[in-house]
Amino acid sequence: MNSQWVMTMFVIVAAVALILQMVTLFFLYLAIKKTATKMEGIADRLETQSSPILATAQTILDDAQPKLSEITSNLAESTAMVRAHVAEMAEATTEIVGRARLQAERIDEFVGNTIERIELTSEFLQQSVLNPIRRIQAIVQAVAAGLSMLRSNRARRKAESNSSQADEEMFI
Repeated sequence: MNSQWVMTMFVIVAAVALILQMVTLFFLYLAIKKTATKMEGIADRLETQSSPILATAQTILDDAQPKLSEITSNLAESTAMVRAHVAEMAEATTEIVGRARLQAERIDEFVGNTIERIELTSEFLQQSVLNPIRRIQAIVQAVAAGLSMLRSNRARRKAESNSSQADEEMFI
């Protein structure tokens, strides 16, 4: 009897547990149904409010599509033209730099030749003009020194002769 009593208690406890599960599942069903109804209402309101916005956006996109296509094609043409101009500018710049280098080389050669000619001319002037002028100047100085010596000798002789005459006169 004891086992039958345990069995009966087990069945009763199991039945109560099943009933509790059913009640819990029923309340869960009601809560989900209520939430689903609210979600449908929110979805309906969202659809109602977003429909004009979506229609306006579609109209704007339909209207802007040809303009966007035109802008894209213009942008592609502009990019091609800019690339062509940049290539031309690069070519022109390369040519200008080449010419500038050539002119710089010419100027360098010209300046070098000019300096060399100036040095040669300076050397020539020094040998042809300045050296003879120095020699002539030395000769002139020698002649001047000789003349000055002659003058001083004459003046000394004259002074001596004057002094000897004075001595003679005093002697007499």
